[in-house]
Amino acid sequence: MKQRVARSLTGIVVATVVAITGAAMGVPAQASPGSSAPVSGTRPLSCVPLLSTFQVVLPLPGLFLPLPSIKGLSEFKDLPAARQAWDLPTRVDHRDQNQGFNSYAEFVLRSGSIYTRPRNSGDTWRKVTTPACLDRHVVAISVDNNMLVALDRNGWIYSMDNVLSGPLLWNWTRLFGSPVWFWPGMQVPGQGRAGHKWAISHRMSKSFVDARGFTHPTTAGLVQLISLTGGGTRIVYQDPWLPADHSYEIGGPMGGRFISESVSSSGSVTFVTNRYGDMYTRKYDLDLAGSNEIPGRYTWQIQRRDKPSAPDQLQERFNPAFAAISLPAQEWQHVPKIPGEVTARISIHDSGPRMEDRELRVEGRRNGRTGFWRKGLSERVWRFTETGGRLADPILTGANPAVDQSTSTLAAPTGITFAGRLPGGWHARTDNFDWAQTSHSVTLTGPSGRRYQVTMHTTDGLRLVPRGPGLDNNPRTLAGALDVRSAQPGRSAELADFVRTTMSGRQIFEISVQLTTSRLVLSPAGFLTRPLGTWTRP
Repeated sequence: MKQRVARSLTGIVVATVVAITGAAMGVPAQASPGSSAPVSGTRPLSCVPLLSTFQVVLPLPGLFLPLPSIKGLSEFKDLPAARQAWDLPTRVDHRDQNQGFNSYAEFVLRSGSIYTRPRNSGDTWRKVTTPACLDRHVVAISVDNNMLVALDRNGWIYSMDNVLSGPLLWNWTRLFGSPVWFWPGMQVPGQGRAGHKWAISHRMSKSFVDARGFTHPTTAGLVQLISLTGGGTRIVYQDPWLPADHSYEIGGPMGGRFISESVSSSGSVTFVTNRYGDMYTRKYDLDLAGSNEIPGRYTWQIQRRDKPSAPDQLQERFNPAFAAISLPAQEWQHVPKIPGEVTARISIHDSGPRMEDRELRVEGRRNGRTGFWRKGLSERVWRFTETGGRLADPILTGANPAVDQSTSTLAAPTGITFAGRLPGGWHARTDNFDWAQTSHSVTLTGPSGRRYQVTMHTTDGLRLVPRGPGLDNNPRTLAGALDVRSAQPGRSAELADFVRTTMSGRQIFEISVQLTTSRLVLSPAGFLTRPLGTWTRP
């Protein structure tokens, strides 16, 4: 969620939170800065501190985005130079688990250590100052905007922030997860630790456009770590302000049945591809999804097209004269297929101040020459940049540039059906239900026996304590809306009566949903409302 604004607080508050969360995780409250303990699978490395490794100033991350450099680019020269014999790249074109960049610096991982230099400088590679027990044990990195995340071989997350500033202000911590970035250790899901299966996203854009075309100001950063699970069909996101679990997901393309081979993410825009080079992008995070009403004001209703956008985030939140964030969040956008050979090495990075200012890159080949294909997020045409370098991944065999092969590797439908009653003698049924999807097809059957195809939108709720992934016996609370506009209530007297009596006269009716593996309880949105119906598994 929001860029860490409280992580560096000192005194009783920090000591209490650290002690509590440390006890919960079985992690000592006190770090051991000089420790060189071996990598452990049961806890993160203790020499990576809970609060800060700042070398010069007090730990104040988040008060400025980014903190200003102390000495500028000259700070890189204070880092030890890499050994000449090591095979470090002459250029960094991609963001993946072995290299990455932002507008200020570029990074590369070799033999468990991280190296850096100013972006596009061609200067000597220099070794990043890293806690002793983590150095030489990093197996993967990901960089976006002001953050670098490193994983050890057990998938523990270690973040280094302020990487838009000089190296003197680069700051390591093992904290990640609720409360407010204070949880003392978190792991990436097991499947997500493989190559091209995870990425860090740090949104620092000044604005974004919602699903209905309204522009919204953004004044703070948002961090989330994206990873592929479920054989490539599930997309888990971990936010350092959310509970330390794997319970939040971005519903995948094509109703969650698309099998992603690789994922990349930047500034809350997620980019996936399958084994045939068919690609999708989506703008999505906790705030865009409608799950965080602390900084955001949302609406499921259709707003007037001439409703103005707010000049700043504070006025948008509290002044209803300005457009709210439209829900549901924008769905996946199908990316034009590349007219040439490609690998599964995909990358996305920011190219401007708006969320929509993103550049997509895909490693590949054209006419026998190696390099990468690139295009802007909203552009239709791919361009090729020749590098002459060795391809890091094999060419995707079977990929046909002229054919959409998105459905060639679809997973089976969920097979989950919920059905039950609604007031006034109505029945409802939803088939192949996937809780992580934003929209679900629902069949309403009226007292006359006539059927109406409508849509139920949902979004995951804001939680304070960890829970398991997917559905289980612990109810999962979703917010949402029942939208019957597609069934044209104006042409059916009984549906119009249902809208008037059950949906308070609104064709888009805001709801709350309680979900377990065995039942779906639908209620009007709000506190202490009576359920409209309970749908069960037939």
